[in-house]
This record gives sequence, structure tokens and C-alpha cells, in this order.
Amino acid sequence: MHTSDEAAEFQRRHDALIAAIRAAGVDRHVLATTESIYYFTGATYEPLERPVFLVVGADGSRRLLAPLLEAEHLAKAWGVESRISSYREFPAPAGQGWADVLFGDGLVGAAFGFEPGAGWAIGERLRAGGGTALELVEPLRLVKSPWEIERIERAASYADWGVARVLRAAWAGATVADTYAVTQALTRKIVRELPDWDALATKVLAAAWPAPHSAKPHSVPRLHDRLGPGPHVALVLTRVNGYAAECERTFFTTPPGPAERETFGAMTRAREIAFGLIRPGMHCAEIDATVTEFLRDCGYGDFRTRLHRCGHGFGLGNHEAPWIAEGSDHVLASNMVISIEPGLYVPGVGGYRHSDTVLVTEGGCRRLTSAPSGLGELVLPSGSLRQRLATWAIGRALGLPATAD
Repeated sequence: MHTSDEAAEFQRRHDALIAAIRAAGVDRHVLATTESIYYFTGATYEPLERPVFLVVGADGSRRLLAPLLEAEHLAKAWGVESRISSYREFPAPAGQGWADVLFGDGLVGAAFGFEPGAGWAIGERLRAGGGTALELVEPLRLVKSPWEIERIERAASYADWGVARVLRAAWAGATVADTYAVTQALTRKIVRELPDWDALATKVLAAAWPAPHSAKPHSVPRLHDRLGPGPHVALVLTRVNGYAAECERTFFTTPPGPAERETFGAMTRAREIAFGLIRPGMHCAEIDATVTEFLRDCGYGDFRTRLHRCGHGFGLGNHEAPWIAEGSDHVLASNMVISIEPGLYVPGVGGYRHSDTVLVTEGGCRRLTSAPSGLGELVLPSGSLRQRLATWAIGRALGLPATAD
């Protein structure tokens, strides 16, 4: 079920975790999050109310505990073979739940650790059983292997494709629905092109956040909102068979005015400053602080305008360590993968944010996404007949109002 390259990658991760367990002075470590179990076994599943546990010993042992419903399915996990225990369906009869099996069958010993992200209820039960919350996995995931980088590059190429399609669908009068349709198109493309496509490890979001809504980057625009004046943000997040990337671009469907050009220019200069600081040994906090100081000197010192840090890491998730933020204690190393996305947000006007997925290299960095970034390329022409017909057809199919309210 696993290629030789995959098996070698999982063995590398397993060996690194054993070293971390031994250094922490515990006998075993309990993993209970879907990301961690995927990271160490390649197995995907949907836990719902039925948790799955991977118990790794300092002696190199591996045991998987799964609900009976998932036991046969999770035989696909690397490195467990027949070492799978099971528990009764939730809510289980007394004495037959996951905790009864975990502690009663000797899967954990007297001195064991567990990952802090397991969730409060699970964590409290593991703590009551003698466990200690230990963050052993995150440090192992910070630096990516060549195998992982190849998969992140693949996710980044799909993000680039998505941005190109969002920009192709956008015009002055287009709806959010026109651009959100790219989510389906990109998902279909991934399904067609990946013979080993895994539905549980793949997720796509592609759309345009229209002005002035783009000033609220984590809100959700309505499908019938239309692209008009102001800065819009094309946003594409991809997770392809477990590995994530993103690409985002600020664009205009009407010619930007002087103030809009000025803010766009400040944002693009800030990101070039950040790119110039990326290298092994650089403190992540210093990158964000330098960008903040530059934008403050440009007149954007209000954190209500900045809103967020300069960037974050990629891997199994679209947001993970290292954090490119003033409060971060992370230091960049070669083969880390991060975003660079200093944003500016003007209430009532819109948001300005380019985001790229970036590989830290020995000599600096390499951008894994390459969508157009210059203003001249991101002021779009007026709508063509094809675009207008597409907007009409999508609106009619979805029952959208003729104009935004």
C-alpha cells in the first residue's frame, strides 16, 4: 500500500519521534489528532466522536487503538500491520470504551506522554491516567524533507492555477459565485490528475473577497456580492493529499485611484522587504517587526489596519509553525515552508494582501507560487461577453438576485 519512498519517509519520522520520546524521559507517547496520525502512518479517517490513538514506545513499538468500526479500514496505516486494538461503539458499555482498552490492555505504561492537541476531554482522561502533555511532534514537522517539499510544491501549483482562474472569472459586475465556482473546477482537476487522490486529505477553497468586504479577511462574502470599485482579494487555499499551500492576490476590476495605488504599493514593498530577510538563522519575530516598522513609517501603524502577522508555516495544515510574528520564538531553517503575506485593511474600502508559499533555502528563499503580482497585471479589463454570459448563467442556476442588496 506504500511505495518505497513513502515507507522511507515514514521510517524517518518514526525514528525521529523515538529519539524525542527518549529525550523526554517517557516510555511511550500517545498521539490522538488526525494530523499526527496521518503524519506518522499516512492513514486518513474521520474520527467524529470515536477517537483513534497511535501509541509509540521508546523501544520502537507501535500500537493503534481504533473504534471497531474503523479497525479494518485503518489496517492501511504504515507500521502497524496487525498491531491494532479496538473498542466498542460510542457510547460504549461500561468497561469497553477507549480508555478501558488503552489502560486495561497495557497500551500505555506508568510514564507516558501525550500530545497537547488531543482535545480537552481526551487530555483530561489521559492526564488522570498518569500521562503528561508533551509537545514532541511540532518540532519534528518544522523542517520539511525533500519528499514533503515535492508535495507542497504540487499543492502550490494548484493554488497558482486557482488564482489564474479566479482572475479569469472576475470583472466589474461579476458575483462572488462566479469566482467561487473555481473551487469546484480546481477540485475536479485534482481528482482527475491524482491517481491516488484521497478525499479525506484534500480540501480546496477558491474565491474572490470583494471590496469593501476584503477588509475583513476571515469573514465570508455572500454569493451575490458583486465586484465593483476597490481592492478585491483572490484567495486560493489548497490541501492536496495531505499537504497544503496558498496563493492570494489583490486585484482591481476598475482603475484604482491614487490612495488605492499608494496602499497597494506599500503592501508590495513590505512583502519584498520580508522576502529579502528570509534566510536560515533569521528570527521570525525580526521579519515581522521589520515589516511593521516599515509600514508604520508609511503611515500604517494602526494594528486595526494591519490585523495580522507577516506569515505562518505550511505542511499538513494551511496554518502551522513557524509563525512569522513579533511574538514568535521560531528561527528559520533551510527547508522550512512559510507564507509571506503582510496585509493592509482599510475599513469601508477593502483589503490589500498578496500571499505566497515560500521555501527557505540555504541562500535565502524560493517562491513556490508565482501568480502575477504587479499592479499593471492586476487591474482587470472590462467584462467580455463570455464573462457576462457566465455570470448570468451562474446567477440564474443559483437563483441569485440581479443586483447586490
